Amino acid sequence: MTAQERMVRMYDRAIVSDDYRQYYEDSGFYNFGYWDDQAKSQREASEALVDQLVEKIPSKGGRILDVACGPGATTKRLKRSYAPEMITGINISQAQLAEARRRAPDCRFELMDATQLDFPAKQFDGVICVEAAFHFDTRDRFLREALRVLKPGGSLVIADMLFRDFLKPFAEFGQVPRANLVPNIESYRNRLTAAGFEAVEVQDATRACLGGFRRHLATWPASERKRGRMKLGKSIAASFLSRAIASYFGIVCKAYLMASARKPMVPLH
Repeated sequence: MTAQERMVRMYDRAIVSDDYRQYYEDSGFYNFGYWDDQAKSQREASEALVDQLVEKIPSKGGRILDVACGPGATTKRLKRSYAPEMITGINISQAQLAEARRRAPDCRFELMDATQLDFPAKQFDGVICVEAAFHFDTRDRFLREALRVLKPGGSLVIADMLFRDFLKPFAEFGQVPRANLVPNIESYRNRLTAAGFEAVEVQDATRACLGGFRRHLATWPASERKRGRMKLGKSIAASFLSRAIASYFGIVCKAYLMASARKPMVPLH
């Protein structure tokens, strides 16, 4: 089984689990979220993350591509800023696409690899990718493809992660190609520039996103128990698991980034 196949199987299993559906309130989100003062639940934080990224797109409207759309929650959220017929989501999992089509039936969805986009050049005004580019083989190939399918002046917005150096020998097992293990934010910014983008901005959102997720996840089982939505035995078991997951991400993740960039305008002749 390839690393990509292991990754797809892992996510396909996760999105049908009862714990996942309960934690994300059956919203279809599967991201760390943006934990501002308004977010009180993982669903609200996940919505806020999409909103934060969309805010980085200077001009709304036109066509937007949701890369690695998962179960379709991000795609659905995009309808707050874009007409449904202008939104396309892609994924490499048929199971996740089925969920996405159920959640946003008026949007378009395609089975497609982010590093080999089957679209003509200059097709989209915006490209969004939430917590997936570190999986792509490789991120750099995706960036070049995103640039190709964007119209001149179009925007790329992305939520992504940097991982610690000790992960390198185990990166392939963790479904993170070694080529994606860039050392720092400056190197990440340079990758966007090297792909051909301009107006590159990279924000360190580790505290607001990864930090908020870890804090919430660690206390979530006890909170569910107090609300009568989780029995005592399950709450105790879930507390151990949640704290272990929160600790794991704190160990392996170096930084959580939110980035935006623009495709240069083609000079008029």
